[in-house]
Amino acid sequence: MERKMATVRIIDAVKEIPGADSICAYQVGGWWVVDGKDKYKEGHWVVYAEPDSFIPTEIAPFLTKEGHHPKTYNDVEGERLRTIKLRGQISQGLLLPLTVLFSKMNAQEALQIKEGRDVSELLNITKWEPPQEFRAANAKGSFPHFIPKTDQERIQNLSKQLEKWNLQEELWQVSEKVDGSSMTVFYKD
Repeated sequence: MERKMATVRIIDAVKEIPGADSICAYQVGGWWVVDGKDKYKEGHWVVYAEPDSFIPTEIAPFLTKEGHHPKTYNDVEGERLRTIKLRGQISQGLLLPLTVLFSKMNAQEALQIKEGRDVSELLNITKWEPPQEFRAANAKGSFPHFIPKTDQERIQNLSKQLEKWNLQEELWQVSEKVDGSSMTVFYKD
């Protein structure tokens, strides 16, 4: 399963940021995103893009700092989303109004939008990967075929399921991915 970089979500909560007049924090699942105050309300539908998404300038020109040119990644101009802190509040990702989808789909498709729908491909939002020269210098070849790749969902995307699992007293495992990187080590023969 490929990671969903942009999905249709519902704003779960809105909170003020002490000392901030024009921004506030919006909660989507387990994620908090800082954006303009009163831009969204609890219950509003939005497009949420996760950290490490590469966002095309076409849909979010405001991400490129004034006086700078957008970056190019996989022949697309845009910017990489990073986790940042604004006025002491962590902001992880980007919220876009649902209207960014309407020019990309017909009326029938628009009527069938549902929470959780992956719209990454539709909006040309991809996962940013570091260039080859920044990857492990001592990696030997490709990923070995005899080791299964893990693809666990982030807990921030599972807040509703987590509540259910806790009520059902399900067992689950906590793991931590540090600095957005993972490592696989094996010894063979």
